[in-house]
Amino acid sequence: MNDTAERLDDVVRLKTPINVNLLKFFAMAIMLIDHIGAFLVQSDDPVYRPIRTIGRLAFPIFCFLIAEGAHYTRSMPKYMGRLVLFAVISTPPYNLVHGSPWYSPDNINVFFTLFLGLAAIYSITGLPKAVFEKFGKFRLAKSRGACALAGLPLCALCYMTAYWMKTDYGEYGVAAILIFWLLRKYPFAAWLSFAALTVVFYGYFIEVPGLAGGVEYRRVNLYNLLTTFPFVPEARLYSYSQTQLYAVLAFVPCMLYNGKKGFLKGKYSKYLFYAFYPVHLWCLWIVQLMTG
Repeated sequence: MNDTAERLDDVVRLKTPINVNLLKFFAMAIMLIDHIGAFLVQSDDPVYRPIRTIGRLAFPIFCFLIAEGAHYTRSMPKYMGRLVLFAVISTPPYNLVHGSPWYSPDNINVFFTLFLGLAAIYSITGLPKAVFEKFGKFRLAKSRGACALAGLPLCALCYMTAYWMKTDYGEYGVAAILIFWLLRKYPFAAWLSFAALTVVFYGYFIEVPGLAGGVEYRRVNLYNLLTTFPFVPEARLYSYSQTQLYAVLAFVPCMLYNGKKGFLKGKYSKYLFYAFYPVHLWCLWIVQLMTG
Protein backbone atom coordinates (compact mmCIF):
# COMPACT_ATOMS: atom_id res chain seq x y z
CA MET A 1 0.00 0.00 0.00
CA ASN A 2 1.43 3.37 -0.97
CA ASP A 3 1.51 6.54 1.10
CA THR A 4 -1.32 8.27 -0.78
CA ALA A 5 -4.08 5.82 0.01
CA GLU A 6 -5.52 3.76 2.83
CA ARG A 7 -7.73 0.71 2.79
CA LEU A 8 -11.11 0.95 4.48
CA ASP A 9 -13.50 -1.97 4.10
CA ASP A 10 -11.43 -3.30 1.18
CA VAL A 11 -11.80 0.01 -0.70
CA VAL A 12 -8.73 2.08 -1.46
CA ARG A 13 -9.32 5.72 -0.58
CA LEU A 14 -7.08 8.73 -1.00
CA LYS A 15 -5.81 10.42 2.14
CA THR A 16 -7.61 13.73 1.77
CA PRO A 17 -9.63 15.94 4.17
CA ILE A 18 -12.84 15.16 2.23
CA ASN A 19 -14.96 13.08 4.62
CA VAL A 20 -18.61 12.16 4.24
CA ASN A 21 -19.83 15.28 6.06
CA LEU A 22 -17.85 17.62 3.82
CA LEU A 23 -19.09 15.74 0.77
CA LYS A 24 -22.69 16.17 1.95
CA PHE A 25 -22.21 19.90 2.60
CA PHE A 26 -20.67 20.30 -0.85
CA ALA A 27 -23.59 18.46 -2.49
CA MET A 28 -26.12 20.56 -0.58
CA ALA A 29 -24.40 23.79 -1.61
CA ILE A 30 -24.37 22.69 -5.25
CA MET A 31 -28.04 21.70 -5.03
CA LEU A 32 -28.95 25.07 -3.53
CA ILE A 33 -27.13 26.88 -6.36
CA ASP A 34 -28.93 24.72 -8.90
CA HIS A 35 -32.35 25.32 -7.37
CA ILE A 36 -31.77 29.06 -7.15
CA GLY A 37 -31.18 28.95 -10.88
CA ALA A 38 -34.17 26.69 -11.52
CA PHE A 39 -36.73 28.54 -9.42
CA LEU A 40 -35.53 32.14 -9.10
CA VAL A 41 -33.60 32.94 -12.29
CA GLN A 42 -35.14 33.44 -15.72
CA SER A 43 -33.96 31.00 -18.39
CA ASP A 44 -32.77 33.86 -20.62
CA ASP A 45 -30.56 35.31 -17.87
CA PRO A 46 -26.82 34.95 -18.69
CA VAL A 47 -26.14 33.23 -15.35
CA TYR A 48 -28.91 30.66 -15.78
CA ARG A 49 -27.02 28.09 -17.84
CA PRO A 50 -23.76 28.21 -15.79
CA ILE A 51 -25.74 27.82 -12.56
CA ARG A 52 -27.71 24.85 -13.87
CA THR A 53 -24.55 23.28 -15.27
CA ILE A 54 -22.81 23.48 -11.89
CA GLY A 55 -25.92 22.00 -10.32
CA ARG A 56 -25.58 18.80 -12.33
CA LEU A 57 -22.90 17.61 -9.91
CA ALA A 58 -25.25 17.37 -6.92
CA PHE A 59 -27.43 14.38 -7.78
CA PRO A 60 -24.65 11.84 -8.56
CA ILE A 61 -23.01 12.76 -5.24
CA PHE A 62 -26.26 11.98 -3.42
CA CYS A 63 -26.51 8.67 -5.29
CA PHE A 64 -22.93 7.88 -4.31
CA LEU A 65 -23.71 8.70 -0.67
CA ILE A 66 -26.82 6.50 -0.68
CA ALA A 67 -24.69 3.58 -1.89
CA GLU A 68 -22.15 4.33 0.86
CA GLY A 69 -24.94 4.57 3.42
CA ALA A 70 -26.29 1.18 2.32
CA HIS A 71 -22.89 -0.30 3.11
CA TYR A 72 -22.57 1.23 6.57
CA THR A 73 -26.15 1.35 7.88
CA ARG A 74 -27.15 -0.90 10.76
CA SER A 75 -30.74 -1.14 9.58
CA MET A 76 -31.81 -0.88 5.97
CA PRO A 77 -35.55 -0.77 6.82
CA LYS A 78 -34.97 2.21 9.15
CA TYR A 79 -32.80 3.89 6.52
CA MET A 80 -35.53 3.46 3.90
CA GLY A 81 -38.12 4.66 6.42
CA ARG A 82 -36.22 7.92 6.93
CA LEU A 83 -36.10 8.50 3.18
CA VAL A 84 -39.84 7.89 2.83
CA LEU A 85 -40.58 10.18 5.78
CA PHE A 86 -38.66 13.08 4.26
CA ALA A 87 -40.05 12.30 0.81
CA VAL A 88 -43.52 12.91 2.23
CA ILE A 89 -42.39 15.97 4.22
CA SER A 90 -40.77 17.44 1.10
CA THR A 91 -43.81 16.92 -1.15
CA PRO A 92 -45.66 20.20 -0.36
CA PRO A 93 -42.69 22.59 -0.81
CA TYR A 94 -41.45 20.66 -3.86
CA ASN A 95 -44.81 21.10 -5.55
CA LEU A 96 -45.34 24.69 -4.46
CA VAL A 97 -41.93 25.83 -5.70
CA HIS A 98 -42.82 24.26 -9.07
CA GLY A 99 -46.00 26.34 -9.17
CA SER A 100 -48.27 23.35 -8.53
CA PRO A 101 -50.78 22.59 -5.76
CA TRP A 102 -49.57 21.00 -2.52
CA TYR A 103 -49.57 17.63 -4.24
CA SER A 104 -49.22 16.87 -7.92
CA PRO A 105 -48.48 13.47 -9.54
CA ASP A 106 -46.36 15.38 -12.06
CA ASN A 107 -43.85 16.47 -9.39
CA ILE A 108 -42.40 13.60 -7.38
CA ASN A 109 -39.35 14.72 -5.43
CA VAL A 110 -35.90 13.16 -5.42
CA PHE A 111 -36.29 11.52 -2.00
CA PHE A 112 -38.62 8.99 -3.64
CA THR A 113 -35.91 8.23 -6.20
CA LEU A 114 -33.31 7.76 -3.47
CA PHE A 115 -35.71 5.50 -1.57
CA LEU A 116 -36.34 3.33 -4.63
CA GLY A 117 -32.60 3.06 -5.26
CA LEU A 118 -32.01 1.95 -1.68
CA ALA A 119 -34.99 -0.42 -1.89
CA ALA A 120 -33.47 -1.93 -5.04
CA ILE A 121 -30.29 -2.68 -3.08
CA TYR A 122 -32.25 -4.14 -0.16
CA SER A 123 -34.32 -6.31 -2.50
CA ILE A 124 -31.22 -8.22 -3.59
CA THR A 125 -29.48 -8.32 -0.20
CA GLY A 126 -31.20 -8.08 3.18
CA LEU A 127 -34.77 -8.89 2.17
CA PRO A 128 -34.19 -12.28 0.47
CA LYS A 129 -31.72 -13.17 3.21
CA ALA A 130 -34.36 -12.50 5.87
CA VAL A 131 -36.94 -14.54 3.91
CA PHE A 132 -34.57 -17.47 3.49
CA GLU A 133 -33.76 -17.42 7.21
CA LYS A 134 -37.45 -17.24 8.05
CA PHE A 135 -38.04 -20.50 6.20
CA GLY A 136 -34.90 -22.14 7.55
CA LYS A 137 -32.91 -21.94 4.30
CA PHE A 138 -29.73 -20.79 6.01
CA ARG A 139 -27.47 -22.05 3.26
CA LEU A 140 -29.27 -19.93 0.69
CA ALA A 141 -29.32 -16.99 3.11
CA LYS A 142 -25.52 -17.02 3.20
CA SER A 143 -25.25 -17.09 -0.60
CA ARG A 144 -25.04 -13.61 -2.14
CA GLY A 145 -25.79 -15.07 -5.56
CA ALA A 146 -28.94 -16.80 -4.36
CA CYS A 147 -30.15 -13.65 -2.59
CA ALA A 148 -29.47 -11.50 -5.65
CA LEU A 149 -31.24 -13.93 -7.97
CA ALA A 150 -34.26 -14.21 -5.68
CA GLY A 151 -34.54 -10.45 -5.30
CA LEU A 152 -33.94 -9.54 -8.93
CA PRO A 153 -37.67 -9.23 -9.86
CA LEU A 154 -38.28 -6.87 -6.95
CA CYS A 155 -35.16 -4.90 -7.86
CA ALA A 156 -36.50 -4.52 -11.40
CA LEU A 157 -39.85 -3.42 -9.95
CA CYS A 158 -38.11 -0.63 -8.00
CA TYR A 159 -36.45 0.50 -11.23
CA MET A 160 -39.71 0.49 -13.18
CA THR A 161 -41.63 2.18 -10.35
CA ALA A 162 -39.30 5.18 -10.62
CA TYR A 163 -40.07 5.26 -14.35
CA TRP A 164 -43.84 4.92 -13.93
CA MET A 165 -44.04 7.47 -11.10
CA LYS A 166 -41.78 9.87 -13.04
CA THR A 167 -39.82 10.68 -9.90
CA ASP A 168 -37.11 13.31 -10.09
CA TYR A 169 -34.35 11.66 -12.19
CA GLY A 170 -36.51 8.54 -12.37
CA GLU A 171 -35.02 5.18 -13.28
CA TYR A 172 -31.73 6.89 -14.12
CA GLY A 173 -31.28 7.64 -10.43
CA VAL A 174 -32.10 4.09 -9.35
CA ALA A 175 -29.62 2.70 -11.87
CA ALA A 176 -26.93 5.15 -10.69
CA ILE A 177 -27.35 4.08 -7.05
CA LEU A 178 -27.12 0.42 -8.03
CA ILE A 179 -23.96 1.09 -10.04
CA PHE A 180 -22.24 2.86 -7.14
CA TRP A 181 -23.23 0.07 -4.76
CA LEU A 182 -22.38 -2.88 -7.01
CA LEU A 183 -19.01 -1.40 -8.04
CA ARG A 184 -18.16 0.17 -4.69
CA LYS A 185 -14.81 -1.65 -4.50
CA TYR A 186 -13.92 -0.49 -8.00
CA PRO A 187 -14.39 3.32 -8.03
CA PHE A 188 -13.00 3.92 -11.52
CA ALA A 189 -15.22 1.21 -13.01
CA ALA A 190 -18.19 2.68 -11.12
CA TRP A 191 -17.66 6.16 -12.53
CA LEU A 192 -17.03 4.89 -16.05
CA SER A 193 -20.29 2.95 -15.82
CA PHE A 194 -22.08 6.01 -14.50
CA ALA A 195 -20.67 8.10 -17.37
CA ALA A 196 -21.95 5.53 -19.87
CA LEU A 197 -25.35 5.53 -18.15
CA THR A 198 -25.51 9.33 -18.31
CA VAL A 199 -24.62 9.41 -22.01
CA VAL A 200 -27.28 6.80 -22.80
CA PHE A 201 -29.99 8.55 -20.79
CA TYR A 202 -29.19 12.16 -21.62
CA GLY A 203 -27.07 12.09 -24.76
CA TYR A 204 -29.62 10.22 -26.87
CA PHE A 205 -33.37 10.00 -27.29
CA ILE A 206 -35.66 7.77 -29.33
CA GLU A 207 -37.28 9.88 -32.03
CA VAL A 208 -40.69 8.69 -33.26
CA PRO A 209 -43.42 10.31 -35.35
CA GLY A 210 -45.85 12.21 -33.15
CA LEU A 211 -49.39 13.44 -33.57
CA ALA A 212 -50.34 15.83 -36.39
CA GLY A 213 -47.04 15.30 -38.16
CA GLY A 214 -44.91 16.27 -35.17
CA VAL A 215 -42.05 14.43 -33.53
CA GLU A 216 -41.99 12.74 -30.13
CA TYR A 217 -38.83 12.04 -28.12
CA ARG A 218 -38.69 9.16 -25.69
CA ARG A 219 -36.05 8.36 -23.09
CA VAL A 220 -33.58 5.62 -23.97
CA ASN A 221 -34.36 2.84 -21.49
CA LEU A 222 -35.15 -0.86 -21.59
CA TYR A 223 -38.91 -0.33 -21.59
CA ASN A 224 -38.88 2.14 -24.50
CA LEU A 225 -36.35 0.09 -26.46
CA LEU A 226 -38.57 -3.01 -26.22
CA THR A 227 -41.83 -1.21 -26.95
CA THR A 228 -40.70 1.24 -29.63
CA PHE A 229 -38.20 -0.19 -32.10
CA PRO A 230 -40.06 -3.49 -32.74
CA PHE A 231 -43.34 -1.68 -33.47
CA VAL A 232 -42.39 1.74 -34.89
CA PRO A 233 -40.35 1.33 -38.11
CA GLU A 234 -39.62 5.07 -38.30
CA ALA A 235 -38.06 5.15 -34.81
CA ARG A 236 -34.42 6.22 -34.64
CA LEU A 237 -31.86 7.34 -32.09
CA TYR A 238 -31.51 11.09 -31.86
CA SER A 239 -28.30 12.60 -30.47
CA TYR A 240 -28.89 15.55 -28.19
CA SER A 241 -26.36 17.10 -25.82
CA GLN A 242 -27.74 18.20 -22.45
CA THR A 243 -26.20 19.89 -19.44
CA GLN A 244 -26.90 16.69 -17.48
CA LEU A 245 -23.83 15.21 -19.18
CA TYR A 246 -21.74 17.42 -16.87
CA ALA A 247 -22.90 15.18 -14.01
CA VAL A 248 -19.92 12.93 -14.70
CA LEU A 249 -17.66 15.65 -13.24
CA ALA A 250 -18.99 14.66 -9.81
CA PHE A 251 -16.37 11.91 -9.86
CA VAL A 252 -13.77 14.50 -8.77
CA PRO A 253 -15.12 15.21 -5.24
CA CYS A 254 -16.26 11.60 -4.82
CA MET A 255 -12.86 10.19 -5.74
CA LEU A 256 -11.33 12.54 -3.16
CA TYR A 257 -13.64 11.12 -0.47
CA ASN A 258 -11.54 9.48 2.27
CA GLY A 259 -14.18 7.05 3.53
CA LYS A 260 -14.44 8.62 6.98
CA LYS A 261 -17.51 10.08 8.68
CA GLY A 262 -16.10 13.43 9.73
CA PHE A 263 -16.80 15.96 12.43
CA LEU A 264 -20.61 15.64 12.71
CA LYS A 265 -21.41 12.55 14.75
CA GLY A 266 -24.24 11.37 16.89
CA LYS A 267 -27.58 9.66 16.44
CA TYR A 268 -29.47 12.68 15.09
CA SER A 269 -26.77 14.43 13.06
CA LYS A 270 -28.02 12.69 9.90
CA TYR A 271 -31.34 14.53 10.17
CA LEU A 272 -29.58 17.84 9.54
CA PHE A 273 -28.85 16.74 5.98
CA TYR A 274 -32.32 15.28 5.44
CA ALA A 275 -34.03 18.42 6.74
CA PHE A 276 -32.05 20.71 4.46
CA TYR A 277 -34.00 19.55 1.41
CA PRO A 278 -37.55 20.54 2.47
CA VAL A 279 -36.33 23.61 4.40
CA HIS A 280 -34.48 25.10 1.44
CA LEU A 281 -37.48 24.42 -0.82
CA TRP A 282 -39.78 26.26 1.61
CA CYS A 283 -37.32 29.18 1.62
CA LEU A 284 -37.18 29.31 -2.18
CA TRP A 285 -40.99 29.26 -2.38
CA ILE A 286 -41.21 32.16 0.09
CA VAL A 287 -38.69 34.13 -1.98
CA GLN A 288 -40.79 33.39 -5.07
CA LEU A 289 -43.85 34.85 -3.33
CA MET A 290 -41.93 37.92 -2.17
CA THR A 291 -40.39 38.62 -5.59
CA GLY A 292 -43.41 37.72 -7.67
